[in-house]
Amino acid sequence: MFEILQTHTVDFLVFASWSVTPVVRLQYYDLDVTLEQERREKKARKSKDNYQRLLAVEDQNLIPNTEEFECPICFDTIGVQEGVILRECLHSFCKECLKGAVQHNDEANIRCPYQDDIYSCQASLQDREVKSLVPPEIFEKYLQRSLTTAESQERNSFHCKTTDCQGWCIYEDAINFFECPICGKKNCLTCKAIHEGMNCKQYQEDIKLRAANDAAARQTQLMLTEMVKKGDAMNCPQCDVILQKKDGCDWIKCSICKTEICWVTKGRRWGPLVR
Repeated sequence: MFEILQTHTVDFLVFASWSVTPVVRLQYYDLDVTLEQERREKKARKSKDNYQRLLAVEDQNLIPNTEEFECPICFDTIGVQEGVILRECLHSFCKECLKGAVQHNDEANIRCPYQDDIYSCQASLQDREVKSLVPPEIFEKYLQRSLTTAESQERNSFHCKTTDCQGWCIYEDAINFFECPICGKKNCLTCKAIHEGMNCKQYQEDIKLRAANDAAARQTQLMLTEMVKKGDAMNCPQCDVILQKKDGCDWIKCSICKTEICWVTKGRRWGPLVR
């Protein structure tokens, strides 16, 4: 009798083990799926929150600090929202120290003032950061310095010939005139002068006539002659007007007689399509 009960008990346990295990595994599987879904949703919410914070920061000209820190210039403890985090390098300063660093900087490119015994930050402040830190008149001086530096470093720059005008442009080889957006005058890039009402040939002939008695005309005539001597300009082989190749290939066209010219040979370009 005992043997029979023992046998049936074992069979029951085997049956119970066989029937319960798949259910438990299914429950564990459902739990894993639920947890994974929650993790994904949490990650998506976090990404969305980070994106919203990023958008909010992007709209701010100055990024405030979110934790206390010690200003590396004055060494004061700066409270939350009382300092500035620079966008380019993430260095933090109190507003007064950063403002002073900007106001006493005469460079066109204002760099982060952070430095220690072994490192000096080379990152630059953005224009909107500078604008938010200093009065309007200082910001205007900063912009003017930046424009002047950009003009001096640009190979194909041309400054308006109107006296005291701050207008300038970056020209391309095919462009012969620059209408200044500041003073409204039309500059000739070939003659490097303003000669409204006259073409280049008429202007250059007028300069020759006035050079004997007019110091300014004489200086312009000397400048044009020197440009030809140095090879920076040439006389058109057809109409003799002085031409300048600003950039690009060795093909140029006279702005007066429209003759096509080879800059290297200083003569007319040959071929069936050349005038």
